[in-house]
Amino acid sequence: MDKGINAILFGLAALGPGLYLIVHDLPETSSYLAQITLSGLPTLLGGILAGFGVVGVVTAAAGMRRRGDEAIDLKVSADGLTVRGGRTIPWDAVSRVVAVHYRNAANIRPLWERADLNRAVVLQLERPVDLPRVTTGRGEPCLTVRLNPYPAIEYRDLYDSMVADFERRGIPVELEHRSKPT
Repeated sequence: MDKGINAILFGLAALGPGLYLIVHDLPETSSYLAQITLSGLPTLLGGILAGFGVVGVVTAAAGMRRRGDEAIDLKVSADGLTVRGGRTIPWDAVSRVVAVHYRNAANIRPLWERADLNRAVVLQLERPVDLPRVTTGRGEPCLTVRLNPYPAIEYRDLYDSMVADFERRGIPVELEHRSKPT
């Protein structure tokens, strides 16, 4: 939500002067192409930034509207794993787990934050479970739980203890690194 609001504010800050230049036909230059570029560039960049900001805010607002069982991404209990919708997957239905750590190989540091390098869990199931989001991966049913909406720094300790809990229960855990686009 914060990044979306920031993008909207920066977009409006660039959009305002660009629109002012277009409306007042400033500045006078010898080349009409230079005049269009000088007044149109801030307007275009501001519009793009504001658009991305609106998409970010709308997406964040949709995520914040989740309540009750729909707000659960993954809950570990003695009975098994509870996923979105309050549905429980028994421990004996999980054959293996792929713990995904996202990394960013961008050379430009200001484009990303270390706290945003999120995690995901792919649960490979031994048998089909009545869940709407189960897909087939590697020939067996699997459920992917993405923790992207949350800053990884806030849940890293819980994630590590969850992975340790899988290993303690004898469920094989495979660590996988994936690149995250900036």
